[in-house]
Amino acid sequence: MRLSLIDTELLMLSLIETELLKLSLIDTELLILSLIDTELLKLSLMLTELLKLSLIETELLILSLIDTELLKLSLMLTELLKLSLIETELLILSLIDTELLKLSLIETELLRLSLMLTELLILSLIDTELLILSL
Repeated sequence: MRLSLIDTELLMLSLIETELLKLSLIDTELLILSLIDTELLKLSLMLTELLKLSLIETELLILSLIDTELLKLSLMLTELLKLSLIETELLILSLIDTELLKLSLIETELLRLSLMLTELLILSLIDTELLILSL
């Protein structure tokens, strides 16, 4: 009986040891899951960093678009300045034309005065002829 009691005790110890081994196996599985969880957290952090980089890239693209629009506006401004220069040149030409018209008016007036002078000379000649005839 004593042997049987020892055998029973040994069997119980063996069962307890088996249970401990099962618990150790479960503990090992939990550690593996914890490692997997840690790796997943690392991957999540990497993904977060990639998302941050993607946001930065998006912001850079937006800034590039704004820069492109500013360049377009600068080109438009340059074209407007060219048009303004052309307008200034046209105004200068218009002023020159006005001056030419004034000179033309003066010339016309001079021609009219010349015509009047010619008429006076003709009258003076007629007067001289009359004086000669009257003498």
